[in-house]
Amino acid sequence: MKRLFPAALLALAALVARADAQQQDKDLAAFANGGLVESASSEYGGGWEAIFLLDENAQSGWANVKGKNGPYEIVISMPERSEIQAVSFDTASAEKPERSAKNVDVLISDISATAGFKPLTSVTLKAADGQRFAAAAPGTGRWLKLVIKSNNGDPDYSEIMNFRAFGRTLTNTPVQNVSGTYRSAQFGDFHLLQTGAQLSGCYEHDQGLVQGGLESHLMRLTWSQGGGKISGPAIMVQARDGKSFKGFWQDKGESDWHPGWDLKKISDKVGSCPNWKGPAGNVVADGLAQAGRVRLYGINFDSDSDKLRADAKPAIDQLRDALKTNPSWKVMIEGHTDSTSTAAHNLDLSKRRAAAVKAALVAGGIDAARLSTQGYGQTKPVASNDSELGRAQNRRVEVVKS
Repeated sequence: MKRLFPAALLALAALVARADAQQQDKDLAAFANGGLVESASSEYGGGWEAIFLLDENAQSGWANVKGKNGPYEIVISMPERSEIQAVSFDTASAEKPERSAKNVDVLISDISATAGFKPLTSVTLKAADGQRFAAAAPGTGRWLKLVIKSNNGDPDYSEIMNFRAFGRTLTNTPVQNVSGTYRSAQFGDFHLLQTGAQLSGCYEHDQGLVQGGLESHLMRLTWSQGGGKISGPAIMVQARDGKSFKGFWQDKGESDWHPGWDLKKISDKVGSCPNWKGPAGNVVADGLAQAGRVRLYGINFDSDSDKLRADAKPAIDQLRDALKTNPSWKVMIEGHTDSTSTAAHNLDLSKRRAAAVKAALVAGGIDAARLSTQGYGQTKPVASNDSELGRAQNRRVEVVKS
């Protein structure tokens, strides 16, 4: 066994401590991290649904139906079994201070969304954001229940704008293949093909196309309609039964995220659209040829690491094949991160991740002289780093043709 000297042990301990601290600061209930609302005993609707508790936007939130008496219960599921050490609430943007929820119990279950709940903490809220409370003792489970017992005096409505849960995940469940046909209420049938962690497909509305990647229990997609005239990002979370997705979408260049792109699986057969016949061609090659730049969807790394995950291979293979087919091409591989951790750490991480992609291409037979790398860290965000929905867009690898 290789002996570790004190300096190496200290470095290893620092890495472990940093990874643990980053996980404890991760909002495990956030929609963009896989959190879902399983039920709400009362919700007003019209933009005041319980799902807005999980969007990390303190300007949107939940309210009860007028005239329906509390206490009100909201059940939230996390993507993995977790140990919750603290929770926080945002209430400053309630329409009136009196409507801000006041006395709230938080419970956790390791059994189901309907049984086995045990107390985690009880809190008294003010009309303020960032109200963080430690659990009386860390609680273990996958389901959280909020019981809103009172507000600050309004006779009609109680409101909470955001809820977060902090701790550490205890499991890492492999996500099943999501290929198939899904039904959506507003955009027709949605045909999705998964290859490794890559996703491509279409939906039967205004020449809809999607391209993206699978990460944990999430699909991170770029959608386009009208022959590319309008487009934007989307994030979809897989329901716990594996048969449906709940989605938020955004128009390119706008800051607001919209819920409601919900999908229910109706067939394992992928199907097609008039403008998309299936996995013909190489989407990486097409993107480089047409735009000179492409985001490598499906390139996933271990957390805070430059180690490529096995499901990144199809995306790497497409880039390799594109370079072999076009021997005159040279490309720059760019690494980008969100603003989590320090700027120096993020810059180093982005450089190492870009280098890891280059190394994989060289191992696949591409001349290293055709490949250059650049790490930008957190300096070139494509979305706001104020929420996980935005940070998810900023963690990316892009390739530029020269």
